[in-house]
Amino acid sequence: MGETFDYLKVFAGLPFAMRRFLQRPLTLDDAKRVVCERIQRREQNFLRSVEKNIYEYPRSPYLALLQLAGCELGDVRALVKDRGVEGTLRVLREAGVYITFEEFKGRKPLVRNGKTISIQPRDFDNPFAPRHFMVESGGSTGSGTNVGANLDYLAENAAHLILLLDTHQVRGIPTAVGVPILPGGGISFILQRSYLREATQRWYSLIGWRDTKRWLKYDLATLYILFWSNVFGGGVPMPTTIQPTEADKIARWMYEMLQREGRCLLFTSASLALRTCIAAEQAGLDLTGATVRVGGEPVTAAKVAAMERVGVRVFSGYGMVEAGGIGLGCAQPLGADDVHLSSDTFALITHPHRVESIGMTVPAFNLTTLMDTAPKVMLNFQSDDYGIVEERRCGCPLEAYGFTTHLREIRSYSKMLGEAVTLIGNEMLRILEDVLPARFGGTPLDYQLLEAEDEQGLTRLYLVIHPRIEIADEQQVIDAMLDGMRASSPTADAARAMWQHAQTIRIKRAEPQITARGKFSPLRKE
Repeated sequence: MGETFDYLKVFAGLPFAMRRFLQRPLTLDDAKRVVCERIQRREQNFLRSVEKNIYEYPRSPYLALLQLAGCELGDVRALVKDRGVEGTLRVLREAGVYITFEEFKGRKPLVRNGKTISIQPRDFDNPFAPRHFMVESGGSTGSGTNVGANLDYLAENAAHLILLLDTHQVRGIPTAVGVPILPGGGISFILQRSYLREATQRWYSLIGWRDTKRWLKYDLATLYILFWSNVFGGGVPMPTTIQPTEADKIARWMYEMLQREGRCLLFTSASLALRTCIAAEQAGLDLTGATVRVGGEPVTAAKVAAMERVGVRVFSGYGMVEAGGIGLGCAQPLGADDVHLSSDTFALITHPHRVESIGMTVPAFNLTTLMDTAPKVMLNFQSDDYGIVEERRCGCPLEAYGFTTHLREIRSYSKMLGEAVTLIGNEMLRILEDVLPARFGGTPLDYQLLEAEDEQGLTRLYLVIHPRIEIADEQQVIDAMLDGMRASSPTADAARAMWQHAQTIRIKRAEPQITARGKFSPLRKE
């Protein structure tokens, strides 16, 4: 009851906030000025955020870490003056001032120098940022993380969106968006488009009404946000629920727009974009003139090549529900997922991280928020992602705004990504090691989840089962796995709905593989 009351209280102020949000749209010139000013004041913004959101907030886990490191606010100021933002973050990281993904989610205790610090996911909430509506991140180890979205932060980050649209020359053209309804965070992006007066003609959602256990809560919240947005001129369309197998509906809409307008834009996940292009190819539809912005899961060269076969132009993005957009798709990319770091609002360093399950060390991303309106406070947050981080002159218009840091070949070392739903390993470990052996026999060593691309480039999850396990009906194993997801968090249930509709999970009868060092990992990638 208390959770429901808090949820309703958050939404109570939405009408007033929505009215303010949509009153004055951001222009391209405004966006250029705002980004330029933030780049120039980057160090000051970082220090202001640290002072306000950490040193002036006694419950901040970062404050406890800084105190353990013997670092006062004056020390941070001196470091920034001497070494800049990134140099300061590296010094703090070596001193133990960082948060891992599992700690951030509240799934592991925070232990430094032999001292355990009690934390909850809400401890990382920005205590001074308003919450206008609630979304949920893609993690599903026990429960997803609630994120209080605020329209002030969406407005501040809308500058990135309009610069991105201008860079790729896709402003003011027919646009479809393929993102889930709540609890997914895609509605934030649609509202940003409304703030910029960029119309969204179609909204396609792979999660339908009443698809999840808490459908009443989330479906009504989606409709409530839509109502007040449209009252104040947002022009947000009603979501059209589709199955992944119905991607031809998106393809035909794109084809119709191309015939009428000559151009169109699709914002969606890499998987749904690929399904749309495959459907277009099978229907003989030429989508030349269309642009597709993809994200939400790894963007591979194979996926992009398959999409380009029908004539679309593809660029990528990088972000997370807790932080919003982090990387803007480069117009002169070195690879399929090459993005510019939004360095006016984020700082990012890498730190070597040993992944024991695969026997290798990766350059793990450590992310820091620079704006004091960010919904979650991050100071060297190790996000489970890694990749190449480099300073490079590319000649892309985004470079002229000061975005010279590039991220590419972005992967996750402990997540499995498919159909734009992030599934964290611990949830699947419970199913693989407990649920399935109890139901069908064998041991935890007889079951393994493999992520790989199929012959069409679609991301598939293969449940590898040792041949010695006698199973009369393989569909029963898939059903048991999906039921296990349904029984956990709302986000896991949403993932279950999408995977069930998409038939993402397949059975593979083979002996689960071990690493070169003889270690067994229940979760494996090809």
